[in-house]
Amino acid sequence: MNREVFFTMVKDVHEHPEHLANYRKKYKNVYPFSDGIFKMLMANEAKPERTVKFLNAMLELTGEDAIKTFTLGVQENPGVLDDKTAIFDIYGTTEAGNPVLIEVQQTFNKLFVDRLIYYTSRVVSRTVKKSQDYNLPHIYVLSILTENQFPEEENTYLHHSQIVRNRHFFYEKLDVYLVEIEKFFAIEDKTPDESREKSNRADMLRIFHDVLEEKEIPEDKLKRLLDKDFAKDVSLVGYTDETLLNEVDGMTNILYEKQGSYLQGREDKALEDAKILINAGKLTPEEAVNLLHVSLKDLNSKRK
Repeated sequence: MNREVFFTMVKDVHEHPEHLANYRKKYKNVYPFSDGIFKMLMANEAKPERTVKFLNAMLELTGEDAIKTFTLGVQENPGVLDDKTAIFDIYGTTEAGNPVLIEVQQTFNKLFVDRLIYYTSRVVSRTVKKSQDYNLPHIYVLSILTENQFPEEENTYLHHSQIVRNRHFFYEKLDVYLVEIEKFFAIEDKTPDESREKSNRADMLRIFHDVLEEKEIPEDKLKRLLDKDFAKDVSLVGYTDETLLNEVDGMTNILYEKQGSYLQGREDKALEDAKILINAGKLTPEEAVNLLHVSLKDLNSKRK
């Protein structure tokens, strides 16, 4: 079940829960990147080795730098006073006490990086107690983007960000990895087999691509990169109707948010265009209201 099919199912089953049985007959796997399913797959306390292998592959950590153990932490960091609450998709620490934050971004959002930095800052602020100095741990942030966030960079699916000063690493204990999975698949489709990326990260993403395309995954490949149970755990038959319907409700809210963001973006663009045309003397405020369908009140507020 790929992303397009999953969103179609979400909209359908939200209105007609009885249709879920039809999707069970038609599709083999769940959509692995919906919020709840991803947490069940990749933050399974009974299978900690899976999370470790996933992180080492996605963050390209090998040798002495590789994560050996990963302990799940509290996902919700309540706000204090006027602070917003930070709710992480997956949060935990390595054997060295280094925090790891995993976030799955379902839709394009121009403030997504702002939110990611805010969440990271909350992780930073709670690692230092009053009696301690400012020796911060190494923090890893992994953001899985299910919709392309950087459309201008067609041939770059991986964005590894660190703090630099004058083109040199200024602070090496913060690593942010942004991975656009649909862009990776698109790059794969147009790249000859012999020229495709050879890395554990690419192989990990290919497993998820096979899941989405409902292809058989060789057991030896699963054992090397995740574990032999992964194919069973991603199978649609392993999830109760209640679990899937809860996912539908959650994803329906996200789709409504996406629609609202899109409409808000259109309205903001119309107001901005109106302001430019008025300032250039091309339109009067009244003409802008009639031609661009903006309100005079919003227009006057926007121009202040």
